[in-house]
Amino acid sequence: IDAEKLEDLYCEAHSKIREDPDHERAEKKGVTHTREAENVKCSDGTEHVRFVKLTLEQRRAKVSAKIASAQAKLMEDDD
Repeated sequence: IDAEKLEDLYCEAHSKIREDPDHERAEKKGVTHTREAENVKCSDGTEHVRFVKLTLEQRRAKVSAKIASAQAKLMEDDD
């Protein structure tokens, strides 16, 4: 896409909007979402994985576990 094609694209879009400026809302699909911990299941059959937000204590515990494992690995390498 070059500059001229992009300009033509916008001009065409604006002319269509000027012809019919009323916005028509799209119909809702009626999809419902149920969440079970990290898994989100939709009524249309799709599934997604979303992360659950960690608390401050959980984040600190995670960091301290990483530090402990790194220190253990360094001590193991020294031997």
